[in-house]
Amino acid sequence: MKIDCHNHAEFSPDSSQNITQLAKRAIEKGICYLAVTEHMDLGFPLDKCPEGELIFDYLVTAKYFDEIKKARALVGDKIEIIAGIEAGYTPNDVELTAKKLSEFPFEYVINSVHICHDYDCYWAGYFDGLTKKDAYAEYLQAVRDSLDVPYAYDAVGHIGYISRPAPYNDKALTYGEFAEMLDDILGVIIRKEKILEVNSSTGGCGGLFLPDASIVRRYYELGGRLINFGSDSHSAERAGDKYDEVAEIVKNIGFKAWAVKRNGKIVMEGID
Repeated sequence: MKIDCHNHAEFSPDSSQNITQLAKRAIEKGICYLAVTEHMDLGFPLDKCPEGELIFDYLVTAKYFDEIKKARALVGDKIEIIAGIEAGYTPNDVELTAKKLSEFPFEYVINSVHICHDYDCYWAGYFDGLTKKDAYAEYLQAVRDSLDVPYAYDAVGHIGYISRPAPYNDKALTYGEFAEMLDDILGVIIRKEKILEVNSSTGGCGGLFLPDASIVRRYYELGGRLINFGSDSHSAERAGDKYDEVAEIVKNIGFKAWAVKRNGKIVMEGID
């Protein structure tokens, strides 16, 4: 089965694509399972947001589910559309995030880290005065902390997000540089039976996906088998981006199936 478990549409501040348009484009690319995962970044540092940068906040409303329902009706059984959310982790807002997640029937929740020391890692100012080792270690600690949130989530999103905008000559976040921290993170993901997302939006940080292939390989060595693919599309053209190349690499690592969420349970589907 071809899947895409990370996509943004009109209810995310950095996307304007219509959910139905997204679904139709995904069908054209042979995708059978599509998760729409709008942003929900509570605790976004509004007072520190540089001029011209996008502001993320809680935008999902009941209208989101109306649009999901409309898209399902229009495309029929050509594709399975999942109403998901990407919940950004900030330590001071976990209770509010839990409350918001409980207000709507989200079928799939990605737990992601975008914020460190009150800055979005995408902002250039995040890296001021920090070496690559220090910046990435702080980010990885936030990822580790996020795994113990009190609210339910299904997958861990784009580990290595920080490397997309990083100013360093070697931007990649690889296993060898942070082996101890990554073994801890991957071990917790495995023990908690969460899905490790393989995200094809790399932003020029090297490699074909996040986390780096060396990290995905280590996850497999440690016994991890719950993995899925997400393009992190913000426009319909990017739905399923690099799917075939990513699928080939993860199959070569040893993975046989994608892990998807269906009717409240994780289900394994063979990798096409």
